[in-house]
Amino acid sequence: MSRTVVIAFLVALLLTGCQQREEPASTAGTDSAAAGETPAPPVQSEDESGSAPSPAAAAATDAVNPGSSTAGGAVPVPGGAPASSANLASQETNWSGVVAEVTELRRKGNTLPAKVRFRNQGGAVAEPDVHYNEVYVMDLGAGKKYEVLKDEKGNYIAGLRSGWNNRWYDKVQPGQSATIWMKFPAPPADVKTVTLQVPGIPPFEDLPIQDT
Repeated sequence: MSRTVVIAFLVALLLTGCQQREEPASTAGTDSAAAGETPAPPVQSEDESGSAPSPAAAAATDAVNPGSSTAGGAVPVPGGAPASSANLASQETNWSGVVAEVTELRRKGNTLPAKVRFRNQGGAVAEPDVHYNEVYVMDLGAGKKYEVLKDEKGNYIAGLRSGWNNRWYDKVQPGQSATIWMKFPAPPADVKTVTLQVPGIPPFEDLPIQDT
């Protein structure tokens, strides 16, 4: 055998040995996966792991979304439902700057008490004057009128001016109010609305009766 052939044979043997030594290193990852080894889980940050965010992070979140809830409690929503008025009805009156408001019309047994408030919205003193012989409620459906009740002495059962048995009047300063009351016979239970007539004021129509 010639020298050249021998050298070529030796080089071939060396190359074959090198390839065999490299194969385990190139397949190490594949063998590990095939053997059922589970790779280590990735490291999670504090936010990703479900832990509470830092105060700075919570503040940043609130700044972006003001309605969000934080550890300190829900953020209150500004504003709210407007307060409902206690007045059943209101009317301008013949007294300058004065508004009359019906604040109560409540059926109690055989009586129907009512309250009317005079509120002075003007800039001068006003003096409302009510004569109870001109005050009544009207059941329009039945065409029946109910006048203010009187006691056994003939005094009207109502808010009276001192020294009078049938009348009320008073001075009401600007920005102030005064309330009068009176009692009528109660209409039948099936009557749900009436008209209230007070002198010096347009009729309060379709007033709902409040049942106790």
